[in-house]
Amino acid sequence: MVAIIRYLLIMWVCAGFGAWVLRRPFGKLRAGLRARDLTLAEEVPFAAAIGMGALAYLILGIGLVGHLRLWAALLVLAALAAIGWREMVRLLQRAAAGMRTATLRLRSGQASPPYSVAIFLIAVFVLTLIGALAPARDNDYDSLVYHLTMPKVYVRDGSIHPVPWLTHSNFPFTLEMLYTVGLLAGDQSLAKLFHFGCGWLAALAVFGFARRWWGALAGWIGAAIFAAVPLAGWQMMTAYIELGLALYAFLALAALARLGGQEQAPAEPATPQGWLWVAALMCGLALGVKMLGGAVLIFAVAALVWGVRSAPDRARGIGRIALFALIAAAIASPWYIKSYLWTGNPVYPFFYEVFDGRFWTAERARDYTAAQKAFGMGSGPLSFLLLPWNLTMHPRWFFDLPGSLRAFNVYITVFGPAFLALLPTLVLTGRVGPGGRLALWFALVFAAIWFALTQNGRYLVPVLPGLSACAGAAAARLLQRRWLLSSAAALVLGLSFVAGLAPAYMLAAPAARVALGLESQTDYLMRASPTYRVFHEVEQATPLSARIMLFGDEPRTFYLNRDCLLGDHAELFSQADLESAPAFLGALEGMGVTHLLLGASVLHDMHSQEGALARRLFELATDGRMKLIGTYGPLTLWQIESAGRSSGS
Repeated sequence: MVAIIRYLLIMWVCAGFGAWVLRRPFGKLRAGLRARDLTLAEEVPFAAAIGMGALAYLILGIGLVGHLRLWAALLVLAALAAIGWREMVRLLQRAAAGMRTATLRLRSGQASPPYSVAIFLIAVFVLTLIGALAPARDNDYDSLVYHLTMPKVYVRDGSIHPVPWLTHSNFPFTLEMLYTVGLLAGDQSLAKLFHFGCGWLAALAVFGFARRWWGALAGWIGAAIFAAVPLAGWQMMTAYIELGLALYAFLALAALARLGGQEQAPAEPATPQGWLWVAALMCGLALGVKMLGGAVLIFAVAALVWGVRSAPDRARGIGRIALFALIAAAIASPWYIKSYLWTGNPVYPFFYEVFDGRFWTAERARDYTAAQKAFGMGSGPLSFLLLPWNLTMHPRWFFDLPGSLRAFNVYITVFGPAFLALLPTLVLTGRVGPGGRLALWFALVFAAIWFALTQNGRYLVPVLPGLSACAGAAAARLLQRRWLLSSAAALVLGLSFVAGLAPAYMLAAPAARVALGLESQTDYLMRASPTYRVFHEVEQATPLSARIMLFGDEPRTFYLNRDCLLGDHAELFSQADLESAPAFLGALEGMGVTHLLLGASVLHDMHSQEGALARRLFELATDGRMKLIGTYGPLTLWQIESAGRSSGS
């Protein structure tokens, strides 16, 4: 409950500041957005997303100057609140008025969400909230490798600094800066709630978008379809970043849709050009969440160029588009500048053949690319055309599912049946409109880029809000047709809701007791996380001053409360370091390493002496320079004897 209160207060501040910005897009560059142009369901996602971006960049700033402390984060929040307090009050008043209006409509029998949709949304919200409040388990893999681990390192050190041993630490970290706020407060649940909130803000944005273009029923169903995607539900319970990218990408589309010229939504007033700069802001923030956000900017620029192709003042339009791209790039640039300064590669570790980069090699680059290419069911034109079917019916080829869902992954698990069944009917049941066309074209362009780079299904999450809105419109139209069509649509929605609820329940149920405070986090993790148990035992066998280097099978170091580093996630050792055992030992001592934690695969390589690293480890063990402390699960702990450290607890 404390984490929820903290999160709501932070998001209230963020939304207030974001609403203040939303009415003043880039100062006097263009007219601001009028309140009557936005429903509350539209305004809140935009405002909250802008405020979260501002908070993240300010946390980055204080971290880079070495003042990453709780008091500094509180000062940042106080500054944001001081700027946006009037909007905070207005949003609260508007929300209260909206609730009163909704209550009156419900009592009078006027338009309201279908009860089945409302019950489903409440159920998924509760289940995903339970999962978000619980500590991350082993299936929250990337969170424990770097999404939460790097903020933990930054909080421990009080600054944001280069971390050579973790390649992913040089990725854009907008969402991770928000997780840092949670960890500054010592609250992992607060950190995870930021990603949970991104998912539900995206659902709210889907509702507002679909209602504007196709009506309230389309809005409710579209939001429910998005929440019914098992992949989205699972992500809401994690500290990943895909839902943050999805939120910013969809808001960029929604802003661009408001620039639809003469094809505006019904009863919409003249569209202020401020939406162009809001879209630029969203594109920049998307690119600051994940490098794949570059696809959002590419699509936005292409859509704007297409829009001015026949405009009478084409030159002026092209100039505005160039400014649009520059604004978006400038907003995202701190992450890429930081990466360039620390590694020599602005998009580290990608495009190594172009930019090179420290602590990386051509061989590692090839292996990493091969690993990313391992997903999917082919790379030819036919495979691309079959994507909708394959993603629905064969999702296991596109995603490494959490262990507790493997048994459920028979035919439909990751994306659900709604898109495959409903989207083909959209153009047959009425006009798509500019908003729908943007969403569908974005899905096609983004999927094409994704298809060429890596077919990991998780990376397709950014297309889900737009497709959910379109599927909601199709379902709403079918439900209003004759009984056969309406019954078919109801059946598809029912299957989608079941496909969404089942995995959400499977993931949330084991975490219910700890989320409700009926079980301690330690007891829960000892029961639910083998990695936590192993690291707990390692901590009992090592002093607080230990610095542990891990090789091999277990990079999920978030729960290892010792100074640690990964020995094989980047190129930390030079060729000279691996020429002999003394040189290797000297390199380890130079890094301050006192202990080694070796995975089973590394032990196998040591015994067979496969590779220079394995041979050096074997020689150190044979010479007695490495002493075996114990075996903990799949890992073995060794102490470097020459470091002169005790292995006691």
